[in-house]
Amino acid sequence: MVMVKAVIREDKLMNVLAALIANGFTGATAYRVQGMGGEGGVASIRGSVRPVLVPRVVVEVVINEEQTEKVIRIITETARTGEVGDGRIFVIPISAAIRIRTGELLSA
Repeated sequence: MVMVKAVIREDKLMNVLAALIANGFTGATAYRVQGMGGEGGVASIRGSVRPVLVPRVVVEVVINEEQTEKVIRIITETARTGEVGDGRIFVIPISAAIRIRTGELLSA
């Protein structure tokens, strides 16, 4: 199993989730974050440079490893605007997942 973790623009969240669902991926977690990246992360305010955090959303999907490229393609195609700040996708190995309700070990 792997976790595909995508940092995307807030206004792309519903499009990404709808595309994932339309392709059979019904489990996801999303949460709001702030960060700095390609936009520079700084602003000049009254002569001093200050950090600027840009609002983003993180979408996490845990899937079988074989599904990784498909999920990456779905997120990339749906979240891309072509402008700086479209985000990043990270693929993280998952060594185990346990369903809390039953204690069942979920396998890839």
